[in-house]
Amino acid sequence: MDALKSILLDIIQRYGQKAVIILKTAINIAKSNRLKGLETPGDFDYKSLVEALAASGITYNPSLFLRALEREYNLIETSYKSSTQRWYVFKDLEAIEKILNMITGSEYLDEDPEIIMIKIQIKSIRPRFWLNKLRYLSVKDRLTKTDLKIFEDFAFRVLPKLIRILRKAEEYEEQLYAEINMMKEIISLAQSVSERLDIVINMPLDDENSINTLNLKEAPEKLRP
Repeated sequence: MDALKSILLDIIQRYGQKAVIILKTAINIAKSNRLKGLETPGDFDYKSLVEALAASGITYNPSLFLRALEREYNLIETSYKSSTQRWYVFKDLEAIEKILNMITGSEYLDEDPEIIMIKIQIKSIRPRFWLNKLRYLSVKDRLTKTDLKIFEDFAFRVLPKLIRILRKAEEYEEQLYAEINMMKEIISLAQSVSERLDIVINMPLDDENSINTLNLKEAPEKLRP
């Protein structure tokens, strides 16, 4: 731990505040990918890092900084590289995050009872389950009566809670970056699914045969008896 702390202090002394910003952004991307259960070639990729930095108003090109992290400081390594992508993995993400928070004075932020409460509330609505379910419904050719009931349950029971939690979580954006991104993705997917329901809005919900045979990629007149 002392060796890692010395390395991070040296990095911050050499590169200044932008080192902290880039490292924390990369860590947040990695945690977000893990939280969503995504199967990625690494913890974070160059393109996503640049986009996240730009979204925060930072136009700095991190390529030289990443090269130093990999070749000089041995904190990351390239896990996948192609003509269009480059992915990296942290050698020890948890340790780097812990010491970075300690150095920047935010080591106890996650102990804030308010943040702990928000994290518990997020887990209680099973966000990963709904993320995967809505992804599936958003691309499924045919929605069954069961699918519609599941979506209705989400819309009236889960979504209002999710919105309330999201608004509270946004007060702690830096500490809950990954959780906020996942909740926003759930809302976006739910909107996509709801738009696909427009063509069956007048169809009786008890007409299971009609719903089961509805191909949402076809026009309404293509319904089969």
